[in-house]
Amino acid sequence: MELKEASEMISDYIKGCHDIIHRRGHKIAQEYGLTFDQFHILIFLRKKTSPTINEISNKFSRAQNTISEKISRLEEKGLVERVGDPNDRRITRVILTEKGLDLIKTIKRERSTRVTHTALMNMEEEEVENLLTNLGKLYKLLREEV
Repeated sequence: MELKEASEMISDYIKGCHDIIHRRGHKIAQEYGLTFDQFHILIFLRKKTSPTINEISNKFSRAQNTISEKISRLEEKGLVERVGDPNDRRITRVILTEKGLDLIKTIKRERSTRVTHTALMNMEEEEVENLLTNLGKLYKLLREEV
């Protein structure tokens, strides 16, 4: 097999694995009472510190009033909080509460355990070690290319 063909297949497998793990993460989030959008908003809030409703609506290509309603539902669950901007009283920011952060960590941990771990249990120990070594090597080389 040519290297170009192998690289395309590897990229496809990595993307496919990511998609499966992500989709199953949605199902786990639903078990915790989160909708698809709520789950993604919490993940976004974990990565982006205190965005405005406008920034969130731009990120998800949704109307501000739609995002505001979703934030209200997350507030009712105690997962997020609206806070005033210390530099501009006209601006309201959204922050992830400790409860929200704990929930995202829990879902991520369960996703890892229930999805990836379950799949790896069907592989030999040496196969898992080789996979980990080679993925680590690929990851390192990809980072160096940037």
